[in-house]
Amino acid sequence: MKPRLFTIALRGLLAVGLLWLLAGCAGVPADLAPLPDAAPDREQVLADPEAARGETVVWGGVIADIENTSGGTRLEVVARELDREGRPRESDRSPGRFRVISPGFLDPQIYKEGREVTVRGTIQGTEDGSIGDYAYTFVTLQADAVHLWPRRPPPAERHLRDPFYDPFYDPFYSPWGPRFGPYGRYYPYPWY
Repeated sequence: MKPRLFTIALRGLLAVGLLWLLAGCAGVPADLAPLPDAAPDREQVLADPEAARGETVVWGGVIADIENTSGGTRLEVVARELDREGRPRESDRSPGRFRVISPGFLDPQIYKEGREVTVRGTIQGTEDGSIGDYAYTFVTLQADAVHLWPRRPPPAERHLRDPFYDPFYDPFYSPWGPRFGPYGRYYPYPWY
């Protein structure tokens, strides 16, 4: 009888532990959820804009331009692939640009060029525009939600380690003296 009780207790602990781990996992922000199952991408919308009109999509990218008008705010976004949390991936590849029309006011000092956003919205169609002197066709979304992501932390500095450093070496026991100095243990480029 006792081994059965132990098995039940072990299964219960395992289930609680698994639920605890799953609760700690990050998910899609509430204003973007739920993600649509089969939403068209930019290329499909450009191929047949009328068939995609009214579809709900969640697209994201990096802000390229922002313009406030009397009817709301227009964002121009360089599209990026989204990760499982709905955040744009850091990448040099993009399927193109799209425009977002938000009914409210988005402050240009907060929604600056270069910030990452994810937009949940309805496809309104396409519109012709330009990027500099280059003629470009934009897909236009009517935004339901615009999620501004926090800035990513800067990349950490690389610290070069002395490949000849021995952590068990006594720096005060050496026939040449202690290994502190310009060419000692902490010299960043020992091979020069």
